[in-house]
Amino acid sequence: MIRYNKKLFIFNINEIWFIYEYSIWNIFKLNVFMHVKNAERKKKTGKLDISHTLELDLEQDTAVIFSNFSKQIRQQVKIAENEGTTCYFHQEIEKFADFFNDFAIKKETFNTSKEKILELGDSVKLSFAENNGQVLAAHSYLVDQKIGIVRHLHSATKRLDEQFDRNLIGRANKYLTVKDILYFKEQGYKIFDFGGFARDTADESLKGINSYKLLFGGKLVPCYNYYSYGYWFLKSLSRVLGLSGKL
Repeated sequence: MIRYNKKLFIFNINEIWFIYEYSIWNIFKLNVFMHVKNAERKKKTGKLDISHTLELDLEQDTAVIFSNFSKQIRQQVKIAENEGTTCYFHQEIEKFADFFNDFAIKKETFNTSKEKILELGDSVKLSFAENNGQVLAAHSYLVDQKIGIVRHLHSATKRLDEQFDRNLIGRANKYLTVKDILYFKEQGYKIFDFGGFARDTADESLKGINSYKLLFGGKLVPCYNYYSYGYWFLKSLSRVLGLSGKL
């Protein structure tokens, strides 16, 4: 289970991942339980929201995992290796936040900060793909070693920077995803979660992200999310105010 606190304006929010803990006091708190794996428990307090994600079974043999990658992924991994792209994990939080925010500004989406990442403590892992000394892609993950789940959290690349070869960047990003998957398998994790799937979306951008994730052979599964009533109200209000990305 991953638990951390975050602040939105004057509100303190408790965000818990993968496990639901019943308490009558949840009625009065700003709690959110994300991607609950013990959803069969009957006693719940709050609102239920069901979303979807793609999960990859890391308990499969490595050869099986690799064989389920699309032909495009397998080919581009080989090219990225030959191009000298290297991938690594490192908790360079400031470096990651700067890289991600540069991408977010160009994409006109919500950014992050060193402080937000630090709030996650040891539950976050950062990975980078470099070529010729230049970071081309970076990922972050929520990790719960006890349960054996790793969930994709952030992704950023240099593809919106015109001075870089977009094909090189695309290959580096795919290569980084593959290396991340294999790393977490070696570390004993059981499930690699691709961080959500926009089922039945009409948004072309989200369709493109869905298609990308499907290249790695994951399985579509439901995500059970429980919100305290106070959090549900705050989340609904944030949508009206255009602050959805803050929650």
